[in-house]
Amino acid sequence: MNAGNRKINTVAVFCASSFSNDPAFIELATGLGKHLALEHVTVVFGGSDAGLMGAVADGAISKGGHVVGIYPEDTFSHDVRHRGDIDLRLVSSMHERKAMMYQLSDGVIALPGGYGTLDELAEVLAWTQLGLHYLPVVLLDTGKFWGKFVEFLDDATSVGVLNQSSRHLLGRAFDPEGALQLLRALPLGLADD
Repeated sequence: MNAGNRKINTVAVFCASSFSNDPAFIELATGLGKHLALEHVTVVFGGSDAGLMGAVADGAISKGGHVVGIYPEDTFSHDVRHRGDIDLRLVSSMHERKAMMYQLSDGVIALPGGYGTLDELAEVLAWTQLGLHYLPVVLLDTGKFWGKFVEFLDDATSVGVLNQSSRHLLGRAFDPEGALQLLRALPLGLADD
């Protein structure tokens, strides 16, 4: 499928449910939520009030944005559910959470995060590579966090275990505006070879 200036109505945001020791990440997460709200883009996130996840939701709420939280009710403590003005949807598992996030979204933005973020990121890219869905994906950071991951993907491409078309399914931006613009322009699947 070809890239274009597609409409993005809903964005899934993957990120840490803990705070970074880098205050710039918190500012970036809050700024992303605010920017998406001001652009009338619904935020779909993991449903927690903790860490960068909570900062994204709080940023969107502060600007009157629509926020959908997908929360696996039997996986985490109930005290980390976001209690703000959001559409909180309870699911039974992490697998159901991810599937619902993909289903509700037109694209994905990944902020800094740990194993959970990497799991979500790898799965959404693999599913797009396989043609199970067509979601553009953008890494968003301050220029520090995703660099080694991007190098890994470039190395995987150079040695031939990741093809160039698959590598182009993922973009990288350094501010919320750039991330949303890139989501609108990335390819929606593998190029015809």
